[in-house]
Amino acid sequence: MIKNKVAAIVVTYNRKKLLVECLNALLNQTRPVESIYILDNASTDGTPEYLLEKGFSDSIISSFKEPLESIKTLKSPLFPDTTIEVHYVRMHENTGGAGGFHEGIKRSYDAGFDWLWLMDDDGCPAKDQLLELLDKSIKNDLFFSGPIVVDKDNEQMLAFRSSGTFNVTDTVEHIKTYAKNGVIYNCIYPFNGTLVSRRVVDKIGNVKKEMFIWGDEKEYVLRAESSDIQIGTITTAVHWHPAREGNRVKVLFDFLGKVAVRTDKNATIYYRNLGYQHAKYFGVGKQLKTLIKHTVYFLVNLKFNVKGLADFYRYYFDGATDRYCLPPRRK
Repeated sequence: MIKNKVAAIVVTYNRKKLLVECLNALLNQTRPVESIYILDNASTDGTPEYLLEKGFSDSIISSFKEPLESIKTLKSPLFPDTTIEVHYVRMHENTGGAGGFHEGIKRSYDAGFDWLWLMDDDGCPAKDQLLELLDKSIKNDLFFSGPIVVDKDNEQMLAFRSSGTFNVTDTVEHIKTYAKNGVIYNCIYPFNGTLVSRRVVDKIGNVKKEMFIWGDEKEYVLRAESSDIQIGTITTAVHWHPAREGNRVKVLFDFLGKVAVRTDKNATIYYRNLGYQHAKYFGVGKQLKTLIKHTVYFLVNLKFNVKGLADFYRYYFDGATDRYCLPPRRK
């Protein structure tokens, strides 16, 4: 474990206080990281100034043409003889989670790190999370692993769950019943403290940055699985995260299943990424079922929302044909 160099990669956008909470948790790991890469997607909330104030950078940087980087070396609070390099990378534009992770993976991979530890700014790793992830990953030959993602306000519940009401399947205790020797194979919640070996990048490449948000992490997992890379959740590792409840509705009283509800202005990004995943990793049957289900959803559930259906068709087929050269419309 000592010989394995680990770089933590944190993507942030306009959540400076949560970011600093995450960074402090990274500094206080019982198995220290060698470096931390902060990928700031051109935040507008004063993130550069806040990082300077909190001691994570020595200067305020901004860029309008390309990413810029500043580096500061800090001492580990738990290991006074250990130093941690903090790389603050200020993106020149908002590239979404996909763009941020792509840039962070590229920089840390090129720097020669053995393991890349991926997370968003609103998550917070438990103090022994890296120790548990790295130890169990090495012992079980896992090159793509993650922690149990727990509701930061309720340690008994999973952060990502089906509804706001109590459901036993959304409890930490229940999910642990699927573990074998402390690992739940073929299960992961990316990118929330996800540990990825550089061997994975060697084999399947980097995150698809064109996806922007909502699907890039899922696509990376699907790509790994299709390349016979074993994934798994390590039950002794914990990552704290604000609760996220599923927002899915039944179509024809659940006869056709459920669809994810996207009502915000960037819903078309989700449709395009969904089309890409279905075309690349699933059969025609999956695509036909998705088209029928969403057609009924827009015409019945949403009372003949033709415009919404047209947008869905357009971006779903853009993704299915890998047409990412044109950005999706954002109202």
